[in-house]
Amino acid sequence: MPNNPPHAATTLCASDYLKRSLAEVALVRVQDPIQLSQYSEPEPDIAVVRIDARKYINHHAAPNEIFLLIEVADTTLDTDRKQKAPLYANAGITDYWILDVNQRQVFVLGEPLLQGYNQQFILQEDATLSLIAFPEVEVQISQLFP
Repeated sequence: MPNNPPHAATTLCASDYLKRSLAEVALVRVQDPIQLSQYSEPEPDIAVVRIDARKYINHHAAPNEIFLLIEVADTTLDTDRKQKAPLYANAGITDYWILDVNQRQVFVLGEPLLQGYNQQFILQEDATLSLIAFPEVEVQISQLFP
């Protein structure tokens, strides 16, 4: 399904901001596959992954190499919350954010269980948050949106 302009603009804005914020500590990949299992290779909008000198030329990032997954939702909020969240949680992804383009807020999901995330909360545009893997890096939610 093609991305609407608000989705594309938010993906670009958020990925650029995270690339600047996480330079030297992580790679930020945009709409590239990740490998959750032998049969599951979704393409999240943004994946913050461990630095790989060869840029993952030999494999897609696996759960043990993934610090954060982000989906951008303008028309897919229910899918991102009800279908993708359990998939990512079951794979052990510790940090999952959904950027709600329409409300300019972030759904933050953590503490993965087999059936979904134990921790879920929503932060508004004026809030800040940090990645679980990099608590010292403060992310201003307003900077994730155009």
